[in-house]
Amino acid sequence: MDETVKKYLNELKKMGIEYQILEHPQLISVEKVQEYLGYGMADAGATLLMKADEKFVAIIRRGDTKLDNNKVKIFLGVENLGMATEEEFAKITGVPSGAASVYIKGLPTYIDKKVFEKKYINAGSGSLLVTLRYKTSDLKKIPGVKIVDFTEIKSDEKISKTIIGKKRILSGITPSGDGSLHIGNYLGAVRQFIELAKNNECFLFVADIHALTTVQKREELEKNIETLILNELSLLGDLTNITFFRQSDVPMHTELQSILNNVTSLGLIKRAHAYKDKLQKNQTEEDINMGLFNYPILMAADILLYKTDMVPVGRDQKQHIEITRDIADSFNKTFNKKIFKLPEPFIPQEVAVVLGTDGKRKMSKSLGNIISIFDDEAVIKKQVMSTYTDPTRKHATDPGHIEGNMVFTYLDFFGEKKRVEELKGLYKEGKVGDVEVKNFLFETLMKYFAPARARYQELKSNPQQVKKILIEGAEKAREVARATMVEVREAVGLTNQYSFFKY
Repeated sequence: MDETVKKYLNELKKMGIEYQILEHPQLISVEKVQEYLGYGMADAGATLLMKADEKFVAIIRRGDTKLDNNKVKIFLGVENLGMATEEEFAKITGVPSGAASVYIKGLPTYIDKKVFEKKYINAGSGSLLVTLRYKTSDLKKIPGVKIVDFTEIKSDEKISKTIIGKKRILSGITPSGDGSLHIGNYLGAVRQFIELAKNNECFLFVADIHALTTVQKREELEKNIETLILNELSLLGDLTNITFFRQSDVPMHTELQSILNNVTSLGLIKRAHAYKDKLQKNQTEEDINMGLFNYPILMAADILLYKTDMVPVGRDQKQHIEITRDIADSFNKTFNKKIFKLPEPFIPQEVAVVLGTDGKRKMSKSLGNIISIFDDEAVIKKQVMSTYTDPTRKHATDPGHIEGNMVFTYLDFFGEKKRVEELKGLYKEGKVGDVEVKNFLFETLMKYFAPARARYQELKSNPQQVKKILIEGAEKAREVARATMVEVREAVGLTNQYSFFKY
């Protein structure tokens, strides 16, 4: 911490102003700093150095507000109002632009009242590498400070997306199977991701490097990847808040894995489920490749590379996030730099663990108990008609049971509620047969997934559109990953000293 910051902190202590020190790399904007620290612009305090006629004043506003210049001019009784130039800023504050503190000695200070709607706010310290988290009520202790009403909330859509609560979400899908998705995949993962993407920044990648642990035939892997990409893009639809890309298109994943290998203990990885499960299935260490053994480290690299806040996982995957947190913490402590966030697992309380059409086991292609989404209608109808219902019911006129009846289980997820409840009543009374409710389920699924199926056909016939999505996604992912790796390389000593290599 430089002497300018230390001197400023002493001034704050004298005034009785509380603060928390938040260190971060030098970033290009307040938005990026807030994002790095895990806050939104409503939690940022901006110190504006204004030239009012021939005098200078400091105005502190919230990051999600804009200044009403007319209000300021009327209040100050001046005719001309403008921002100080960079030269004027540096001369008056003694710090670079973007590093202004909330207290500038000898300068009249005005704090907009919207700042006090927050209990705490992040603002300048005099350094581009340190942000201070202030208790807003303490800001009233600044000598001669005046509380004013100078701003209004920005209505700009870009700003509104940075409100507190917005998180960075990351998820990966491994094309180890044939890549096709069924309604169990949709209910268990895709649906939750679509919901999360409405109010968060989401990164979703096809984990093709992970797939190499089990798929080692080129043609098979290429087909799996292509199918999975088409399935995912068709179900996702709107990609407004989603960066979709292939893991192998971002080389920083494997570079970071190599670095993290050196701060990860052997014992930690030996405790991982993936490794232990293989040993329990009578496989020897000779049968387990290093890709599978190192799987948790690559997964940690995937997550940490994007400064991820939350990772949607099932309960059986929670250990991977715990390992990732351990690795991140180990790196931060080893190199004495808080580069990596400690991500949180996102485990929805009501994640649908959907039984298959046999009503006994989890829906799985290998068990043949699925209902497809993108197969031909004839295939899907056959799957629906094989669905387990009520084995005690011999005739359509017999009273039927709803509990454990997979047709009604699926209808509860996809059907129109009123009509489903009507059918349940008729079924219990023996007034509707299995064939009728199965036909209704088939029609319901066709209607529910009609937009996705249409997108699937469009994308399948237009590979250039898919290629464009993947290129744009990879470029965005590389931009974020590159920024992280610059920090990582700096921390470990692999600095870019030579002109022949530059991120």
